[in-house]
Amino acid sequence: MKGLRLILTGFLGIAFVSCASTTIDQQEIPSVVINAVMTKYPDAKDLDWEVKGGIYEAEFDLGKDDYEVWVNAEGTILKVEQEIKVAAIPAVVLNKVKAEFKDARLEDAKRIEIGKSVYYELEVDQALGDQKVVYSASGVKQDPSVLTKISK
Repeated sequence: MKGLRLILTGFLGIAFVSCASTTIDQQEIPSVVINAVMTKYPDAKDLDWEVKGGIYEAEFDLGKDDYEVWVNAEGTILKVEQEIKVAAIPAVVLNKVKAEFKDARLEDAKRIEIGKSVYYELEVDQALGDQKVVYSASGVKQDPSVLTKISK
């Protein structure tokens, strides 16, 4: 039993390492990538950088909001995630969510830009458990996989 536990622990450790992004120092980031983020968000402070599959991810705070920005090696911003308050969700989206999930509490909202498209991801707290839902800016419900479709 100990041997099996040891093998399983080792396997899980390798699996987590192989899937994880690599945190890197800002000196290792191409200047075109840094410039893309700093041009769009000049007041960003304390940036944390990761790289995975040639895509750079900057995490930072701007005011009271948390941001994550994905940039390719050419300096093109591919995706932006901004944590927002539920009150900042557009009325058209909020009305659709409230109509579909009556009596549910909304939590953990994000505004997500992918290319020219804008989405809102919300956590809906219901009696049967939490669920993440995604809506376009026009209030149309989306498959959550739409948030993973960024191109290099």
